Amino acid sequence: MAGEIDYATLTFEKGSHVDESLAEHFTDMVYSCDFEGTKLKIALLFEHKSSRDSNLPFQLHRYMGNLWENSIKQKEPRMPVIPIVLYHGKAVWKPGPLSSRFKNLPDSVKPYIPDFEYVFVDLSAYSNEDIEKRVFTLESLRIAMLLMKNIFDQDCLATHLVEFLEIGRSFFQEEQGLKFLKAMINYLLNATEIETDIIVNSISCITLKGGELAMTTAEKLREEGLQKGLQKGLQKGLQKGFQKGGYKMMVSLVRNAAQKGLSEEMIAQIASLDVASVKRILNNEIIDIPLHLLSD
Repeated sequence: MAGEIDYATLTFEKGSHVDESLAEHFTDMVYSCDFEGTKLKIALLFEHKSSRDSNLPFQLHRYMGNLWENSIKQKEPRMPVIPIVLYHGKAVWKPGPLSSRFKNLPDSVKPYIPDFEYVFVDLSAYSNEDIEKRVFTLESLRIAMLLMKNIFDQDCLATHLVEFLEIGRSFFQEEQGLKFLKAMINYLLNATEIETDIIVNSISCITLKGGELAMTTAEKLREEGLQKGLQKGLQKGLQKGFQKGGYKMMVSLVRNAAQKGLSEEMIAQIASLDVASVKRILNNEIIDIPLHLLSD
C-alpha cells in the first residue's frame, strides 16, 4: 500500500481533530496525499496511555467522525481516512475491529456495525536502529517513532535526543519541518521531565530556529502553568472568603488578581461576579455581594 502513495503530494495539515474527550488518549498529525488518483488523509494517532484500552475502536470511530465533521464546517471535500495508531506500551496488544467489542454478536446484526480497518503499529517490536534506518521513510515519522518508543526511558531519550533529531536536520529548514518540530517540542515538554535546557540545547545543535522555538514554547507553557495556578488559588481564596462572609478578603483577592495581570473579565468569571462589580472594587467602591456567594 505504501508504494502507491504519491509522496510528492504528501502535505502536513494544520490543526487537530482530537476533541476534549479524546485528548487523554491521542495526539494526532494529519497528512493529505494522492493515492492511485484518489485524494485521502492519513491520520497518525500517537497513543498517550501506553496501555491496552478496549475502547480504542470506538475512539477511532469518534475521531474519524470529527475529521469529516470539520471538513463539512470548513466547506472542504470529505476524503477517505486511513487511521494509523502508534502504540508504545510494554504489553502485547491486538485490539481488533469495532465489531470485536460486541460479545456474541449475531450474524444478522453484523451488517449494522460500522466496521473499518486501521493500521496498528506496536513500537516495542522495533529497535531504535530499525526505526532509524529500515522501517520508516519519512523523517517526521522516524523522529516521532523514536521519541515515542523511548519516552519511558527518559535518561536514554535525553542522551540520544540529538542523534534522533539529526534525522530531520534538512527537514527542519523548511516551514513544514518547523511546524512538525513544534509539535514534538510540545510532546517532550508535556510528556517528559527532561530538563528544559537539555531539550533546548539538543534542538539548537540541529537548528537555531528550532532552539528559539523550544525556548519560546517552554516559556509559554511555564506562564500558562503559573496562570492556572494563580486562577486556582484565587478561586479557592474567593470561595473561602465568601463562605466566611469575608468582604475584605474578597476585595483584597480581587485587587491582588488584578495586580498579577488577570483581566477584569477573568476575575469576574472566577469570582462569579459581573465585570461592573469587579471594576467598582478596583475603583475602591463598595459593592453588594450576591447572596448565593454568601451561603455555604
